[in-house]
Amino acid sequence: MKKIISLVFMIMAVFIAHAKPVSKDTIFINSVEKLAKYAAKSNVVVKMKPGEYAINSIKIGGLSVFKYVENNKHKGDFRIGSLIHFSGNNSQYFLTGVTLNIDGKLHDNYPKSEFSEFLVSGNNNYIEGLKGKDIGNHVPAKRVQMLRVMGDDNIIKNADLFVHGSYPYGYGHLLGKGGNALVKTQKHSVLLVEGTNTQLLGCKVVSHAFGHGIFMQGAVNTLLQDCYVEGKKRSTNEILAETSGPAFSVGFKSDYPPGVILPNEIKSLSEDGIRAYPSGGLSGRRTQGVTVINCTVKNMRSGFDLSANLPPTKIVGSTAIGCQEKGFSVGDHGVIEHSKGDALYGPLITFVGNNIKNCTIDLELTDAVSEYNVSRLAEINGSGHHITIRNYQNKKRSVETPIVFGESFWDDVHRYRNPDKPSGTYAGAKNIQLFNYTGMPVKLNDLSVNCTVTNSEQKNKVVNAGIGGNSTTDLLRRVDKDVLAKHPDVVIMMVGTNDMLNSNKMIDYETYTANLETLIKKIKSNGSELILMSPIPVDSVYLFTRHDRAVFKETPNEKIDKVGGIVKALATENKIHFYNLNAEFKALNLPQHNQDVFIKNEKNSEKKDGVHPTALGYRFIAQNVYQFLKANHLLKPDQNIMCFGDSITRGDGGGANYPTYLNELLVQNN
Repeated sequence: MKKIISLVFMIMAVFIAHAKPVSKDTIFINSVEKLAKYAAKSNVVVKMKPGEYAINSIKIGGLSVFKYVENNKHKGDFRIGSLIHFSGNNSQYFLTGVTLNIDGKLHDNYPKSEFSEFLVSGNNNYIEGLKGKDIGNHVPAKRVQMLRVMGDDNIIKNADLFVHGSYPYGYGHLLGKGGNALVKTQKHSVLLVEGTNTQLLGCKVVSHAFGHGIFMQGAVNTLLQDCYVEGKKRSTNEILAETSGPAFSVGFKSDYPPGVILPNEIKSLSEDGIRAYPSGGLSGRRTQGVTVINCTVKNMRSGFDLSANLPPTKIVGSTAIGCQEKGFSVGDHGVIEHSKGDALYGPLITFVGNNIKNCTIDLELTDAVSEYNVSRLAEINGSGHHITIRNYQNKKRSVETPIVFGESFWDDVHRYRNPDKPSGTYAGAKNIQLFNYTGMPVKLNDLSVNCTVTNSEQKNKVVNAGIGGNSTTDLLRRVDKDVLAKHPDVVIMMVGTNDMLNSNKMIDYETYTANLETLIKKIKSNGSELILMSPIPVDSVYLFTRHDRAVFKETPNEKIDKVGGIVKALATENKIHFYNLNAEFKALNLPQHNQDVFIKNEKNSEKKDGVHPTALGYRFIAQNVYQFLKANHLLKPDQNIMCFGDSITRGDGGGANYPTYLNELLVQNN
C-alpha cells in the first residue's frame, strides 16, 4: 500500500508542478529568431504567437561545445549543433498553437558532430506545446535527434514531434543497426533524455525515420506520462520485390538469423518506442529510475524496452500495439501493472536475458491476431519473477501461440552470432511463478528450473459477487442464491452507492438501514464471517451529468457519509467487522476532479464518471482490504472469500476489480 500511496503523491506533485500560469511579466514573441534568442535566457517567461513558422537556415542555431566529465570513458569535448538551444535556467516557454517546420536539408550540416534540432541543456525549464515537423526526407550527415534534453529538472509538456529523414529507411533493423551493420546507418531519432528529474507529459512522437521514439541514456529519475509514440511497418515481401536499393545491393542478406531476409514477415521501420540504454550523457553515468504512466506505443520495433536501466522501473496503465520485436521488457525488480498489448507481430513480453531478477508483471493480452506467424506469445527468462497474464475484456485470442520459458529472440540472435557458446549462456528460467489466464499453451524447456504455472482462475480464493447497479433491495433478492447457497467462509459486503445516489433507485435512510440489517442477519446466520465496508466518496460534478441534481436534498458525499455511519453502527450492534474504506480515500483527498488516478474521470479514462474506481483505484482497495484482513487475523488456509455488492465490487469482470487484485495478493503471500 505504501508504494501505491507514494505513486499517488508523486502524480499529484506532477500536476501541481506543471500547472504553471503565464505571469504578468510574460514576453510575447512572433518569430523563430526571437525564440532562439530567448531560449538562451534565464528566468524569463515567453509566449509565442500561434501559427506556422519555417526554420530554413542553420544560422538560427549554432555549435555548442560541452566537456565530458573526468570519469567518462569519452575524453575532451562533446560537440553538438542545434537550431533552437534552450540553454538558460528557470525559464518557461508557452508554445501552444505554434508549429515549427524544419527544412530537412538542415540535417546535412554539422557532419563532424551530433545534431539536435531542439536542444535543452539548461536546468529547471518548463516548455509547453513545442511542435516540430521535418519537411522533406533528407538524410542527416550524422546521428540526429529532434529534441535532446541534457539538463536537469526540466518539464516538457504536450510536445508534438514528427521526424523524417534517415538512411537506410524501409528495412527496420534487418540490415543492422550498429557499427557492423551491412549498410552504414545515418539515424534520426526523436526524443533523447540524458538529464535528471526530466518529466515528459502528454508528448506525442511520430517517427518516419530509422531511430528511436523516446529513449534515455544516462538519465536519472525520468517520468513519462500520457505520452504516445507511433511508427510505420512494412512487409518483407515488399522488400524482396525491390530491384534496387540497400537490401538489393547486399543480396537481401540480414544481420539477424538466419542471415537472409525471409518472406511473409512484417518489420517496423523505426526502432524502439520507449527505450532505456545502460548509460550515457556527459557524465557517462548509469541510466536509473524510469516511471511510465498511461503511455501508448504503436508500430515500433519494441514498445517499452526498459531492460537496461537500473531500478526502480515501473510501467502503469500503458499499451503496446503492433510492435514487432516485443511489447514490453523490464530489468531487475521491474514492475508492470494494469497494462496491455497484443502479440500481432512479436511477443507480448520478453525477458531478454537469464540474469534479470524479481520482476512483478500484470499484463492483459488483447485478442488481436494477424496473418503473420508469431512463434512465441511471451519469452520468459531470469529468476524470481511473479507474472500474471490474462485476457483483455475476457476475450480469448483465436490463434494459439505458446508462452515459452528459457527461450527468446535475443537468445536466438546471440547464438547465431556466437555459435560456439553453449546452450543456456543467454537464456534460462528459474524460480518463476506464472499465472496464465489466457488459455494459451505453455512450454517449459530444458532451461527451466523450479518454475510453476497456474493455468486457470477457477482456483481463485476470492469470488466476485458484485453486480452493476445493485442496491440493498437487489442484494436481498439474490443473497440466498448468490451467497448463502455457496457457504463462503468470509463475506465482504459494500453497498449503498446506488441506494443513495442513483436517481432511479434512491431510498430513504430508514429503508436502507432495514435492508442492510436483514442482509447482515441472513449472512451471519449462515455461518460466514462478515465484513461491512463503507462506500467510497464520489466526484459530484460528474455524478450530476448522469443524475438529476434536483432530487438531492443533501450533497452526494453527505449522503455517503451518513451511510457510512449507518454501516458502522450496524456492524457494532451485530458484533461484526467494519472497515472504513471511505476514510482511506478521504485521507488522500480523493477524488480530485480530473486530477487523481483512482476514480475514473476524463483525464485518466476519457469517461465522465466520478464514481467507479480505475484499475489503480481497485488495486488501492485490494491492498487496504488485504491489510485489514491480515491485521484482524481473518486470513486462514484454504478459505473462500466472497465480495458481495454493486458495480464498485464488480468492476471489470475481466480483471480490473478489487476481488481479482485481492486474490493475487492472497496467492502471492500464501
